[in-house]
Amino acid sequence: MRLFAPSVDPRSPAAWAALEELARSSDLGDRAIAASELRRQSGEDRQPEVDRLYGVVRETALREHRVVRGALEFGPASRHLLGERASQVPLELRDHLIEEILDVAYAPLETGGASSELILDAPSRMAEILFAIDRGEPGPRRAFVDLGSGGGKVVLLVALLTGARAIGIERDGRLVAHAQRAARALGLTSASFVEGDLTRDPLPEGDIYYMFIPSVRSADIVARLAPAASARKIVLVSQALDLRRFPWLTPCGAFSYCLEMYASAPPV
Repeated sequence: MRLFAPSVDPRSPAAWAALEELARSSDLGDRAIAASELRRQSGEDRQPEVDRLYGVVRETALREHRVVRGALEFGPASRHLLGERASQVPLELRDHLIEEILDVAYAPLETGGASSELILDAPSRMAEILFAIDRGEPGPRRAFVDLGSGGGKVVLLVALLTGARAIGIERDGRLVAHAQRAARALGLTSASFVEGDLTRDPLPEGDIYYMFIPSVRSADIVARLAPAASARKIVLVSQALDLRRFPWLTPCGAFSYCLEMYASAPPV
């Protein structure tokens, strides 16, 4: 694994050759470095070359994970398989490995449509996702909604590991298309994605809602769940909330890192 990327000078064929070597590497860390550098170069003079090499990174990752992708199946067996693979790489690369296997690691370059209110590039880690799965207990009879689904990692893993109907809502249409493509390739028919603004568009109907720092206005988004909570019991996994604003939510006494779990009372 390389410890640093080449300093890519658009005028230096040698630097671009080194970057291509990283993009074609069988080493996970090399590919991560290549993708990071290509994102940094995006929008510069050599955009066609950036796009080509970014595609090479993804193609290399798919080739490296072809066997494990073919072995994925609904339920605990996939959790064991992914956990076993993740344990073989350094801790700091484990989430990137899972994202490569799911084919969501390399989101479209120059994703747009986001306002300054949104906190960008903050994908959930496996620890948070497994917390939501283990404590929220999604399953085939319960719908799981990811509020601000980004590249789709949470939705794909919930659908894959639990069989739940999992829905992601995301305002960036390119990320929605990126996640939909990944779901189709994995045969995850219970995973779906919709394009929408969490602050004003209708929220998908669900039993379990997951929100990992999608916006500095997250409290306003939680408030939009009140009608759902009045119709049925819901579970919310999110950052800590000031419950004085949400008397219809009760802490479940379960928390992991920056996430806590809340539940509404069943309607009378």
